[in-house]
Amino acid sequence: MRVYATTADLVEYAGEAAVDDDSPRLLARASEEVDALLVAAVYPVDAQGYPVEQGTRDAVRRATCAVVEWWGETGDPVGAGAQFSEAALGTLRFKRADTGAPPDIGPRAARILATAGLLAHTPLAPDRWGLPGKP
Repeated sequence: MRVYATTADLVEYAGEAAVDDDSPRLLARASEEVDALLVAAVYPVDAQGYPVEQGTRDAVRRATCAVVEWWGETGDPVGAGAQFSEAALGTLRFKRADTGAPPDIGPRAARILATAGLLAHTPLAPDRWGLPGKP
């Protein structure tokens, strides 16, 4: 299993308050979430499956940290709260905002990956990865 960020990366990204004894486990789970988002992404990797290009490595590392930060802010690392769009307690009513990102990873992680071109919905230039193109 690939883990894209360390606790030192998490401190650098989100601050010391984001790190606790459970951080290594959360970073591993967040790496799984990032992998799920990147299932159709095309980018060069090494023999262990880690991104080769520095920009891609940085984006994947920051997105992993953003997922853990989101979980810390929402208190929902398993995404259980994502199954509800509204909740009420007496006269108090809550409704989730539609961020465009899966609610268990948060909008910042999705934005980091999209900005890096890893969640793009447009075709790559054929020569970008050495793939054959049309003449």
